[in-house]
Amino acid sequence: MAPAPHLSVVIPTRNEAANLPVLVERLRSALDGIAAELCFVDDSDDDTPAQLEALAAASGGGVRCLLRRGAERAGGLSTAVVAGLRLATGAYVCVMDADLQHPPEVIPTMLEAAMRGADLVVASRYVAGGSQGGLDGAGRRLVSRGATAVARTLFTEARRSTDPLSGFFLCRRTLADGIEFRPVGFKILLELLVLLPREVRVEDVPLRFMPRERGSSKASARQGLLYLRHLRSLFLDVKGSARRWKFGLVGLSGVLVFLPLLALLSGPLGLPALLAVIPAYAVALAWNTALNRLWTYADRRRGAGAEGLAAYIRGAGLSGALMYSTYALLVETGRAAVASGAVAAAVAMAANGALNWTVVRRRPSAWTEVATNGGVQAALAELATAVGGDRAYLLPAGHHSGDGAVPAPILARVEATQRPALWTEAASHRPQRRTNIELSSSLLLPVVRDGEVVAVVVCERRATSGFDGHALETATGAVDGLVSALTRLEEPPPATPAPSTAPPLSES
Repeated sequence: MAPAPHLSVVIPTRNEAANLPVLVERLRSALDGIAAELCFVDDSDDDTPAQLEALAAASGGGVRCLLRRGAERAGGLSTAVVAGLRLATGAYVCVMDADLQHPPEVIPTMLEAAMRGADLVVASRYVAGGSQGGLDGAGRRLVSRGATAVARTLFTEARRSTDPLSGFFLCRRTLADGIEFRPVGFKILLELLVLLPREVRVEDVPLRFMPRERGSSKASARQGLLYLRHLRSLFLDVKGSARRWKFGLVGLSGVLVFLPLLALLSGPLGLPALLAVIPAYAVALAWNTALNRLWTYADRRRGAGAEGLAAYIRGAGLSGALMYSTYALLVETGRAAVASGAVAAAVAMAANGALNWTVVRRRPSAWTEVATNGGVQAALAELATAVGGDRAYLLPAGHHSGDGAVPAPILARVEATQRPALWTEAASHRPQRRTNIELSSSLLLPVVRDGEVVAVVVCERRATSGFDGHALETATGAVDGLVSALTRLEEPPPATPAPSTAPPLSES
């Protein structure tokens, strides 16, 4: 088997026949002296596929292409990028567009930054030396700036780069292997920034975004709507993301529970104002406790314990006492119960925010902290080498999206039966008489702990021969060593706070 390249350049294409010859020439010049491969994922209806096949045939393995047809194109550019990341075999992978707005000459600078220690390198239009001049007109530039500002406002993780919506970035391939992509639209970098663990080092390099010379732009109103859907997905579906906003929304919802109850108890039900606030507060506290546990701190529920419970009770007592004191003072000076409750709630929310500031600022405790761990990655690399695979990576139990090399039903079956499996897929549905046609072959190995599947190891190979039974047996034995490593990584640190340290109206 030929040695893996140092760098894989992933390039999704759609009707780029006019740009392709110039792009490849510039890439070869820019990457001279670097062991690199070009990985094209094509959804074209013009002459681009024929050009790519000719390039691949003449490259001696330096150009790889995946020509998608029919239903394979579902998701468009976003799924094309994900497919390209799965196709890549280099230690580092760079994602760029084929329209020449991303200058290939920037790639060596990005690779140098990665070699100096950066885990993710972003070609940014918004650092010194960068430019967004390639965007057509002031309107598009304004929209680009606005979309970037929204992403950075919603997700503190996106602030690790000045250009979180860039389509031109480079990272260690193992980072992408550890990600559960749910791409909507084409902002894959934003997904990486939100999902990667906090220890990942991100560095920006200048990008002079060039005008498009040939073909037509893919930007459209539909892409704008897809971007909004992507933001929604990252906000709602990623546990622990945008935690500050979720914290605040839960607090506001608690106020909307508290004030109507207070009005009902102190009004039609006739309870004294100083007594009515107690059950109203208790219900709001229960509401916030449940909602924050299920939503705001969904990624940290495992780490509560006795210490976390004690911190929660202390916070509840302090916040509740402050709210009641403020409320009682206002009521005794003649203020209405509901108005007093609103002011007391605002005071409690401010105190709650201060008490929980450190916890709220914590980045999501994501699966990628396991999947990108150095020890786990070393074990996976050894496994891939032992069986002659291109790569091995972990998927958490329940990952049945089927966005990778293996269909979702097969992953589900491996988990359900707790038995390893071998999946080999031909290059096309047609019988191939040639012996040099690449196959896609995967070993699926359940990681079982205490009778439960906690993860699935996927080991992939793209070659003229797939894995065999001996490789499956070898991999099955090697994967047993991952159980203890995963157990250590999944144990919460002793200092992990409770899902909430201050309960009443802004959090619980």
